Parts: sequence; structure tokens; C-alpha cells
Amino acid sequence: MPKPSADNSKTAKASRRRLLITIDGPAGVGKSTVAKLLATRLHLFYLDTGATYRALAYEALRRGVDPRRETAVARVAGRMRLQLDWDPARGLRVLLNGRDVTRHIRTEAVTEAAAVIAQHPNVRAVLVRLQRRLASGPGVVAEGRDTGTVVFPHAAYKFFLTARHAVRARRRQMELRGVQGRSPTLTRIAGQLKARDALDRSRVVGPLVKPPKAIVVDTSRLPAERVVDRMLAALNKGSDPSRTMVTSDGV
Repeated sequence: MPKPSADNSKTAKASRRRLLITIDGPAGVGKSTVAKLLATRLHLFYLDTGATYRALAYEALRRGVDPRRETAVARVAGRMRLQLDWDPARGLRVLLNGRDVTRHIRTEAVTEAAAVIAQHPNVRAVLVRLQRRLASGPGVVAEGRDTGTVVFPHAAYKFFLTARHAVRARRRQMELRGVQGRSPTLTRIAGQLKARDALDRSRVVGPLVKPPKAIVVDTSRLPAERVVDRMLAALNKGSDPSRTMVTSDGV
């Protein structure tokens, strides 16, 4: 059996000292909402790994760097100062080089650019190291596309959220309206989600897949509070989380 890398060994040791919970899944399944609620109820730090890609995309666009230029984007990633300020009462604040960019990184243009830069292996390597540094503390609820497979492969508990495509499109439309005051049509959003899914699942490094032993939750017909309740029930079992399959059946 190959020996784990030094980086992964450190991650494994850290995961044994503190509670690490990962929540992965495609866009529009409710990862952010659920992760924030779970972190609040468990008094843990909330880590939005997607925000790191969005912040980098925003900074690259602001500097006039083409998101397709891996070396140039990686250079920007290595220089940016990023802080995630999590407070259950106020929510998550994303501070980029000392500036609050929380709302700026949720635009359609930044979303599209983030999907492009997320394909670059060198960029992902820089941001994974950043995400691990941001996740210091006694416990973390981390959400994204590869938190349970790449960022925190030794997390004690892993969840993978799914939802019907039409539900995801409606949720994404509501999110954009909240940020921009307007949104594209459902048809356009559905097409964007399919394209993003294809990119996420086909990338060489950190593709979107269900982590081994992850607990699957179908959120199509479940409000966020019910999803969290079922997650907590799985966590409270405490033994082998891989034996539990949580879905919306019977709701």
C-alpha cells in the first residue's frame, strides 16, 4: 500500500483531534444553507470552499486576467489575502485583501469564471492549501465540490447532497435574484447547471464525485431544517456513518 503524502498525513492527524464534517454536491442542492445551519447548531466554523474559488475569480477578472490562463490565475491566487469571517448571526463575510466582497462574488459573471478556474490543477493546489489553513479551530463544517475527497479526505463524517435538476435550477434562480435583483430564465439556468456539472465531473483534479462512505441526502423535497435534523441523527449514531442512507423518501 502506498504511503500517504506528508500533506495528507497532517490532515489525517488534524482530523482526529477535531470534528470535521464535509458536505459535497453540485450547485443548487442547498449545500450552503444546510452547512450554515449545521455549523450554527453544532457551534462549529463554517467553511465555504466555493467562496475561495469565487474570490479568486473576482480578483482575476478585476485585474484583467483571463480565467483560462492557468499560470496567471495561479499567480493571483498565491498573492491574494483571503479571510472568511463566520458569525451565525451575521452570516459569512468574505474579505479579499481587506475588502468585503461577499456580494460581489455571487454574480453570474464571477460564477462562470470560477467554473473555468476550478479546472486548473495548479490553481486547485493553491486553494486547497488555503482552505486547510482557513479551517483551523476545534471543528469545521466544510462544503463544496471536493471537500470529502480532496480537501479533507479523513473527515469523520461526510455528506453528499443531491436534488432534481428542475429544483436546483429554481433555487439558483432565487439566489441570483437575491444578489442581483434579477436573474436569467430557468431555461438558461438549467443549461448553465448542466454545463457546470459536466465540467465538475470531468476535471482531472478533484472531480465532483460522492466521497467514499458519504451519507447521501436527496434535498429535492426537504426543507433545510429537515436535512440538518437528519444529518444530526446520523452524527449522533456515532459509529459507522457509512451504513446510513438518508433520503427524502416518505416525506
